[in-house]
Amino acid sequence: MTKSELFTEYASYHSERRNRVCHAFGIPLIVLGIMGLTALVRIGPIDLAIVLAVAALAYYASIDLRGAVISLVVFTLLYLVALRIGWQASLAAFVLGWIFQLVGHRFEGTKPKFLDNLIYLLIGPLYIFEEVFGAVIRPKRA
Repeated sequence: MTKSELFTEYASYHSERRNRVCHAFGIPLIVLGIMGLTALVRIGPIDLAIVLAVAALAYYASIDLRGAVISLVVFTLLYLVALRIGWQASLAAFVLGWIFQLVGHRFEGTKPKFLDNLIYLLIGPLYIFEEVFGAVIRPKRA
């Protein structure tokens, strides 16, 4: 599927303003939690958080280079924070992020999109990072 198709489908489950706000907080918290927990697993000289981030960014770049760059910046910031907090804080961020997600979908009256297709576990961060942080670097129109 193209970025446009994925984003259109994802957006159809996230049109309610309160749901989008919940996702704007929840998704970065989930990513922070995952990074913090997976950073504890070493694979030689690198940790699993880096491996997972590179894999996600490679997928993002295959469908949306601009979104991949935005996600790289956000992933880097979250990773740096994740390295400085303990596993308990990482776990708390992960759980709190999912609470935000579930509350948001309660507002929306829909189930999370990833229940239909697991690819939306990857699309969610790309979509939210572009929506929230992409506005900062939005290209000017002529």
